[in-house]
Amino acid sequence: MFVSLSFAIVYASRVDILADELAQARARGAVFSVLGRQAPWGLQFSGTRPLTAHLLLKGNGWIELPDADPVPLRAHDVVLVTAGTPYRLVSAVGVPAEPIAEARSVGSETDADAVILCGAYVLEGSIGDSLLRALPRIAVVESDQLAPRHAAAISLLAAEASSEGPGQQALLDRLLDLNLVYTLRAWWSRPDAEPPGWYRAGADSNLSRVLQAVHADPAKPWSVTTMAELAGMSRAAFSAHFTAVVGQPPARYLTALRMRRAEDALTRTNAPLSRIATAVGYRNEYAFATAFRRHHNTPPARWRREALRRT
Repeated sequence: MFVSLSFAIVYASRVDILADELAQARARGAVFSVLGRQAPWGLQFSGTRPLTAHLLLKGNGWIELPDADPVPLRAHDVVLVTAGTPYRLVSAVGVPAEPIAEARSVGSETDADAVILCGAYVLEGSIGDSLLRALPRIAVVESDQLAPRHAAAISLLAAEASSEGPGQQALLDRLLDLNLVYTLRAWWSRPDAEPPGWYRAGADSNLSRVLQAVHADPAKPWSVTTMAELAGMSRAAFSAHFTAVVGQPPARYLTALRMRRAEDALTRTNAPLSRIATAVGYRNEYAFATAFRRHHNTPPARWRREALRRT
């Protein structure tokens, strides 16, 4: 299974939790169209992909959704769209739009005054679902809000899209990976955003230290007491603070993390339950099966069979 190098970043002294979550979700992006269009232009999307990115590399436009006000877009604005109803990217509100599949078959128009890049991300498993739930239907990071490195990456993406050369698709895909990390950073830093609890905890040095250690080695015999000691807090104060910032008690967070790692092992390896049990922090297969059944309402062996049947 291919995993984008952009997300497989593990430091010797600590774990980058965002990189870890994206790697565990097998997050990867692929550019599926770069289209030049003359106004008036419009592109229609089904809205069924779990996560799609759009960038106006050149020109201005609008994004239209049913039952929502149109959102203006400028050159180098970044848009993330999660799954839902159909939507449109258009040069002006109300202009006709062609289905994206037809637009791709036609290709780019000459002397285009707009260049639209569309990319799709794959995020798998419960970690991917958790990341998607932390995003609204449409997240727009405007060009003047981009961090300098993000703006530089988009400029590089625009330059690469406007030329041809060996390995171009691989370069565009990897630049799209970078765009996701930068866009998540930018969006979740907004005061109106609702980032995952572990992301909010990154701004707290005590909690961040604990989460980095737990993600680096979830199989370690963690307890609320050992986590509190690592945070330099009393057990009661740590538990209350962790719950307030992260959104769930530390023991429940640890269990959920172990279950996500177990899901990954169940679907991507042939390892026996006994080996998976010890790898994710349980004394034996029976303790693991009990915890897994409590979390998923089904035994791990049955969950594995059903998950593999769906793939």
